[in-house]
Amino acid sequence: MPRTRPFQVAIDGPAASGKSTTAKMVAQRLGFDYIDTGAFYRCVTYVALSKGIDPSDPHSSEKISALAEQAKIGLQTVFSRGQDTLSNESQKPATLPTTRVFLDSTDVSSEIRTSRVSQYVSAVAAIGPVREAILQKVRKMGATEDDQGSSRRPGLVMDGRDIGTVVLPHADLKVFLVADSRVRAERRLQELISNGVDPTRDVLDVKAVQEDLEKRDEQDRTRKVSPLRKAVDAMELDTSNLTLDGQVEVIVNEVKRRRGA
Repeated sequence: MPRTRPFQVAIDGPAASGKSTTAKMVAQRLGFDYIDTGAFYRCVTYVALSKGIDPSDPHSSEKISALAEQAKIGLQTVFSRGQDTLSNESQKPATLPTTRVFLDSTDVSSEIRTSRVSQYVSAVAAIGPVREAILQKVRKMGATEDDQGSSRRPGLVMDGRDIGTVVLPHADLKVFLVADSRVRAERRLQELISNGVDPTRDVLDVKAVQEDLEKRDEQDRTRKVSPLRKAVDAMELDTSNLTLDGQVEVIVNEVKRRRGA
């Protein structure tokens, strides 16, 4: 019987565990669609902060929920040339794919990746109505068929913190990434610097970033709405000592194995 929907890959894990980078590379290697769910929450957080709303204030929940409902968010993933698909395994992507994020048609790709947005995004993601609004937007964007009933690509990859447990509970492959908090802090600091953040101006160092990540870990694990947890049928992958290519290779090979390629 022919497959009626694309192959779904759900990648979850704590902050700075390499979810987005890994998911983008896996999507490119396999020729799958890629949807960065975390960008949705970052957009809402960015809008709230730009309007002077404090996400850490419980009384702000209703305002932030309304912003989530109204926000028009679009994603555009730019893949590099030399894409490696299941039918062309001799090539590997030359550069990391990039995702452009649009809020009401305005490119906010850099604005949503600042340390200030990172500081508050967990609080925003913990608001029930916000998660419900984002869930509907993500599921709509990740629709498996076009208007003619045909799949756009053979599969899709999503990353976040509750993809395998809430967004795509029936995903064909669920991966839960973990990594030492020090390693994650080094990665996050490098990401901030590459996005134009001046660590001396913002008083950032590895220790400060590590403390912030560990605080976010606790918030994500203990929040009442969709807490961070590994799906019972997820494959756990520790990336502490793996290169980017190495962790991508593990997932790509597992997809191929499950697809019978």
